[in-house]
Amino acid sequence: MKKKILVLVCLAILGWITPSQAGPAAAHQASLVSTGKKETSIRNLTKETVRYTIKRLVRDPQPIVHYLKPDALDRWPCESALDVSFQRSGQPASYRLECGLPYTFRYDESDNLDLYSGSHGLFGVADLAPFVPTPMVVVERMLDLGEVDKSDVLFDLGCGDGRIVITAAQKFGTRGVGIDIDPQRIEESLRAAKEAGVEALVEFRLQDVMKADMREATVVTLYLLPESNALLRPLLEEQLKPGTPVVSHNYSIPGWEAKEVTYITLQDGTGQDHTVFVYKR
Repeated sequence: MKKKILVLVCLAILGWITPSQAGPAAAHQASLVSTGKKETSIRNLTKETVRYTIKRLVRDPQPIVHYLKPDALDRWPCESALDVSFQRSGQPASYRLECGLPYTFRYDESDNLDLYSGSHGLFGVADLAPFVPTPMVVVERMLDLGEVDKSDVLFDLGCGDGRIVITAAQKFGTRGVGIDIDPQRIEESLRAAKEAGVEALVEFRLQDVMKADMREATVVTLYLLPESNALLRPLLEEQLKPGTPVVSHNYSIPGWEAKEVTYITLQDGTGQDHTVFVYKR
């Protein structure tokens, strides 16, 4: 788990900071580019209604109080930055948001509400998790627990640099599909597949996982946040065949307790603990 990075800017003298990245490790602040749309989106991936105030620097003479329900998405037309305030662990938190980018309310590692930059610059898409590479020792164990072999079609949701589907293709000749919303990750995956000589076996899709067609999958792997797993669960239930193994790194799938087959803990080369959960759809 990387440490959350807070980027202090000249606005610090006013007490404003920019939202940090969240995730299995608080990854480096993403290099987000403007979506080109003159509105900022704020999504609520928590289980509670979030009360916040927002003030568009050009439009609003006073802050606007707003309530955002779970799984809902607000879109704020804007021409310049927006100031957002809300209660975090009983204390006021204030962020300055860039016009045209997406943001997400979610829980941090201590289950406290926070606001995060997200979606890798793609407008209106939930940022299910930032890129944090799965250690190879964990990759190997996930494939083992998923009983992956040559007959499978492996889908890795939030594939990052593609290492899971590439490793499966190298070891077992498995066909694989990696899905990610970050163009940089897809480019890295394509290069890695070519270098490994398995480009004929694997496919990488630049796509929102929530819009993915996974009906072909016989095994699914993922490394997403708990609330993201919960958001994804209905899609897994709808599309996967009964008995399909779903292997999740570090985070369980809320609501699938009865489908859990096993879980194991292991350490990577640095001594950091990892948990792998195995479910059967």
